[in-house]
Amino acid sequence: MRTFDATCRIVTPLFMGGASQQAELRTQSINGVLRWWFRVAGGSLEDEKRIFGWAGKTSNQGLVRIFVKDPPFQPQKFFSGQPGYNYLGFSLKLTNRYAVPENTTFALKISFHPKATDDDIKKFFSALWLAFNLGNFGSRARRGFGSIKIEKILKDGEDITQSCFELNFIPSADLKIWINKNLERIKEIIKPKPRKDIPYLFENFEIYNFKSDNDWHNLLNEVGEKYKNFRQKERLNDRIVFGLPIITLGKYRGLRRASLLLFKILEIGEKNYSLLIIIIKQNNHKFIFHPDIKNVKWDLLTNFANFVSSLGRIYP
Repeated sequence: MRTFDATCRIVTPLFMGGASQQAELRTQSINGVLRWWFRVAGGSLEDEKRIFGWAGKTSNQGLVRIFVKDPPFQPQKFFSGQPGYNYLGFSLKLTNRYAVPENTTFALKISFHPKATDDDIKKFFSALWLAFNLGNFGSRARRGFGSIKIEKILKDGEDITQSCFELNFIPSADLKIWINKNLERIKEIIKPKPRKDIPYLFENFEIYNFKSDNDWHNLLNEVGEKYKNFRQKERLNDRIVFGLPIITLGKYRGLRRASLLLFKILEIGEKNYSLLIIIIKQNNHKFIFHPDIKNVKWDLLTNFANFVSSLGRIYP
C-alpha cells in the first residue's frame, strides 16, 4: 500500500459541517469535491468507479482512501462588516453559520490499494490539484469561501510538493504559466473522455485573474461589490446563469443549479493573495444547464469577467 502525507492550511473560512451544521472537516465532503473535478477534467466513468469507488448496483470500494486528522480549532462565526464580503456570504450570515477558521492546519493522509497502478495514482493527484488550486470546499464554495492550500506533500519522507508526478502544487507569481503548465500535464495524465451533458474543463472553462492584494478579505469584498452591482443591472430572468434558486422569481424558486461562476483565492507566498474568476459556459462541448430551462444568457459570464478582471484571461 502506497501512502502520501499532505499538510493543508485553510486560507479562507471553511463552512463545512454535518447534519447539525457544526463546523468540522469531513472526509466525505472533500471526496465529493475531488470526484467532481475528476469528472469535469474528462475522467472516464470507469476510472471514477475504480479510483473513487461506486455505490450503485455494482458497488465497489475505490483504490484510494483519504483520512483527515481533525485539528484543534475554535469555530468562527461568519465575519461581517464589509458590504461586498457580506453579499458573497449572505446565506452564511442568515443561518448563523460557524466556520473552521483561516490558518487552521490539518493533515491529510492518502493511501492507495496495492492494486492501484501508477496511472491511477497520477489521475487521483490530478483531481487533487484541481480541487485545491481551482476549487473550494463547503458552503458558498463558489463565492470564495473554503479555499484550502496544500503546503506540503511527502512520499516516504521526501517532499514532492513541487514535482508530484510533474504537478506543482505551489502557486507561482506568474499564475498564467503555472496554471497552463499544470493543466497541460493534467490533460496528458487524464486522457480525457468528456461526458455528455456535464461541463468539460478543457473546453468550457475560462480563468481570469482579478487582481492581487496582501489581504484576501479586500479581494472578496471588492469582487463582491462589483458582482452585486453587475447582477443588479441585469434582468432577473437572465441572472439564472449565476445560480438557482432565485427566490424572487416564482418559476425559478423551486429549481436548483450550482453557479457557473467561481471565485478562488490563491495564496502566493506570504501575505500575497490573488483572486481567480472562473467561468463555465457553453462552447463546442455542450452540457445541460438545467433540464427544465432551455434559454440561458451565456454571454453574461464573459461580460462579467471582462468587466471586473484587471489582469485579463489567463486560461485558455
